[in-house]
Amino acid sequence: MGGTWAKGPVKNQHRRGFLSELTNAQWVRCFAALMLVFLDSWLLNQYMFPQFTLVYGMAREFGTLSSCLTNLSVAIVASLRPDVFQPRRFGIAALVAFVAGLALVALGIATNQPFALAAGSMAMNGGRTLITICACIVLISMSGRASALCIAGSLAMAYVLRSAIVALPDIAGTTLFVLAPIAILALTRPYAVSLFDDIRANPAAATLALTEPRSFLPYSHILFVSFFVFRIAFGYSLTFGAVQGTPPFTLLPLLPLALVAIQAAVAGKAAPADILYQVACLFVLAGFLAVLIPQVSGTAIANTLLATGGDCFSVLMYYTLAAIGRRNPLQALPIFAWGQCASIIGTLAGTSLGHLTNGLFASDASLIPATVAVCVLAFVAFNLTALRGFGFEKTIEGVEGVPRLAPGSTQVVSEPIGKDSRGIDFIDRQCEALAVRFGLTERELDVFRLLAHGRNVPFIEEELVISRNTIKTHIKHLYQKMDLHSQQELIDMAETY
Repeated sequence: MGGTWAKGPVKNQHRRGFLSELTNAQWVRCFAALMLVFLDSWLLNQYMFPQFTLVYGMAREFGTLSSCLTNLSVAIVASLRPDVFQPRRFGIAALVAFVAGLALVALGIATNQPFALAAGSMAMNGGRTLITICACIVLISMSGRASALCIAGSLAMAYVLRSAIVALPDIAGTTLFVLAPIAILALTRPYAVSLFDDIRANPAAATLALTEPRSFLPYSHILFVSFFVFRIAFGYSLTFGAVQGTPPFTLLPLLPLALVAIQAAVAGKAAPADILYQVACLFVLAGFLAVLIPQVSGTAIANTLLATGGDCFSVLMYYTLAAIGRRNPLQALPIFAWGQCASIIGTLAGTSLGHLTNGLFASDASLIPATVAVCVLAFVAFNLTALRGFGFEKTIEGVEGVPRLAPGSTQVVSEPIGKDSRGIDFIDRQCEALAVRFGLTERELDVFRLLAHGRNVPFIEEELVISRNTIKTHIKHLYQKMDLHSQQELIDMAETY
């Protein structure tokens, strides 16, 4: 009885904390910003891209390529030089690129100039990409449950707004597209500034990953491959059966999104990521198979199922990236950018596949079953082989927190290292003993000793006058020989051996 009674107050306390988080200005503003992010992507496909096809259809692909390259650049630079991401300059660069791109797009459409349209599409989408990153990174400051509700709820609300916008004149949709990115930046910038400053104050993710491999996901991780594969379905739904460049519109995807939001709000926790993935898989497979049914030919059923699966996966993708960023905020910026880069490449592949299928419909419909069969086989094979043993929840839980450095410091913030009564450095003696036990080379011992004193890679480079790649090799050998996975484990071993 006592244990049961005790659970009640704890549960009520959690509920009050969750409700307090939802009524917080930060959550409300992030919800509104994400809703505009999702809505703006639809506005782009619904109102802007159809105008591109009248002048230069490839301008759409140039814009998508620009988004991909922008995300790739942010991911690389944020991993190597996070100090360059000054919040004010980041916001100004995003706005300037977006506004300049809009001006060139308007010029290209008005004067029927393909070059101006393509250049404007690239600048406009590059600016939109930077603004989206600014909005998404705020998710890491929320609890998992609150972020899940924010993502699913904002995407569901975007669908509701779509049904109202389609009834308005086209000029209204175009105007909303122009204003949305500006509003997104205004809503999230106050909260993104502190996150950017924290990232800038610490060493680069690429440097910290050398000593804390469990805290950083490599860009080759299967998680990002899954993003690429699944977004193929989204890209396919955008172009397959499209009329004059406009994808079919439906509200069916609203149902699973609403269920995810209700789960997060009522059940006391976010829906398990792996279950959400399985639901998304079922919708995608159903969408591809629906193409083969003669009775639904010429309808939007296949697109609807594919879009529903794609939207379920969008919730999963943003939730996973936010959860990983929450566990290691120092990787939040590069991981969001890289995740979206993989997603966009998948979308490009999907749109190409959709165009191919449309062409087969027009020329020889008998080739469609073979094309769909190949797509389904590849999708199922990927899930049964590449994703065997993989789990989204397991990936999230496998990311460890990373020790922070004080601004300008070259040493991990930890307890002072003492010396024994004879003045001989105790840690150095421990390192020498461990080097004998595990067969470390002389140079490995030098690196081991500095790591045990809490030094980071830049300090070791300067102290030992060796390259970063050489240090990386020594650290790899150290961790393998001593069965270590982080610098903190190394320090603990040196202090307690």
